[in-house]
Amino acid sequence: MSKVVLRVAQIVGVLVLAGIAISVAVGLVQWILGIALIVAIPVGAYWIYKQVKARRQPPALAAGAPVTLGPGSRATDRRAELEGRAVIDAAGRCGWCGSATLHKDEFGFPTTPLKYHRAEIDAML
Repeated sequence: MSKVVLRVAQIVGVLVLAGIAISVAVGLVQWILGIALIVAIPVGAYWIYKQVKARRQPPALAAGAPVTLGPGSRATDRRAELEGRAVIDAAGRCGWCGSATLHKDEFGFPTTPLKYHRAEIDAML
């Protein structure tokens, strides 16, 4: 055999092996994506179920929160008034303290003004 034929056979062999390797890698990725999809569907359905179930339950009282006697009681009105101030206004500032920067919790993650000022609101009640 001539050297040219051997060189062509060598190139064809490398290309075939590369094609097989790429096919195995693509097949493995497809298999992993398929398994992830199969697992994600029931987990997502369970998560949605938990979210809907939690939304239907009445909110639990926070520790130390005052107990109100009814929907028209003064404590409820006062709480609603104070919590109504702890929002972001149209200018992007906190309605409670006037800060233009995001409020952050103890871990450094952004939080709502209501959660950030919860202790102050409870102290004023």
